[in-house]
Amino acid sequence: MNQPTIVLTGTHLTPALALIKKLKQEKWQIIYLGRQTSLSRSQQPAVEKQLLPQKKVSFITLMAPKLHRHNLLISFLSLFQLPLGFLQSLYHLKKAQPLIVVSFGGYIALPVCLAAKVLKLPLIIHEQTFQAGLTSKLTGLLADKIALSWPASSRHFPANKTILTGNPLRQKILQLSPQIPTSTPYPTIYITGGNQGAKIINLTLNQVILKLLQRHTIYHQYGLAQSDSAWQKQQNLRNTLPPELKKRYFLKRWFTTNDLVPIFKRCSLVISRAGANTITELAYLKKPAVLIPLLYAQKNEQLKNAQFLEKLGLALILPQNQLTGDSLIKAIDQALTQLPAKSQKTFPRQLVTQATDNLYQLITQLISDR
Repeated sequence: MNQPTIVLTGTHLTPALALIKKLKQEKWQIIYLGRQTSLSRSQQPAVEKQLLPQKKVSFITLMAPKLHRHNLLISFLSLFQLPLGFLQSLYHLKKAQPLIVVSFGGYIALPVCLAAKVLKLPLIIHEQTFQAGLTSKLTGLLADKIALSWPASSRHFPANKTILTGNPLRQKILQLSPQIPTSTPYPTIYITGGNQGAKIINLTLNQVILKLLQRHTIYHQYGLAQSDSAWQKQQNLRNTLPPELKKRYFLKRWFTTNDLVPIFKRCSLVISRAGANTITELAYLKKPAVLIPLLYAQKNEQLKNAQFLEKLGLALILPQNQLTGDSLIKAIDQALTQLPAKSQKTFPRQLVTQATDNLYQLITQLISDR
């Protein structure tokens, strides 16, 4: 019996990884249509291009226009890539003959969703945010079903298409329970800019790393999209630390899920951007955080994400335009003494624990309805 085939696309990798594990358990053949690079004018391969082949997922790169809500000129100039990306998508979808296409958002999804619509393939988009990105609004018009992570985002889409599935997290993260780390002489801090990394967070950390390591153990995810030269400099910095401090500084480009399990168990604080998937993990684990929202996210999306965690009493927000070495140390000290704070607002954990199964059931139901 032939394996059923599914095509995935999009730039939000965390929920995609959760679904991929479920699909593998159910013996699906998975093809991922994605980006060549994560960042504009970067030579670093996209995070998903680096990681998915390791998981034996067939990964194919496409051209696609990057739509900038606040820079219409760049959006217009990049639109020439849409016809090429559409033709590439059309070719790969015809060749793969998938039973369904599932999108996890981002500009790369637009040509894939257009091709799926032309070929009359069942199409689901999954929205991770409280808002809705420009691409999601466009692909939502094409989709048969729109899987929502949060009730608040339903207002951006046609009601007859939406279903609340929740935001899938990786199974090993779901198996962790919220807990207070064991007290140690050097409380652990996990610093991350997400899978891609955040240059400004990395550089600011370097300004005060000696001070922090005198009082803390640090796990630092540098980011897969950061340049090789910057990564080499960071490794050199670690190698020149005094031995007593060096042994408390754990540096990797990317921490696997297996790495993150013990890190989350040990860490007393997370310093991070405020992407939707990061916020979901921190809320689920009740993990205190200092959040530095990305300045140019769609409609201040990351600021709204950070405010959600702040209302749960789990976060301090440090605006990027106020980020310095001194302000970072001050925020860390404040967070460690004041968080988590009591809040009347509760996190709907069921939206996370059942999210992968809910999304998989939606996939199988839509296929059977055709």
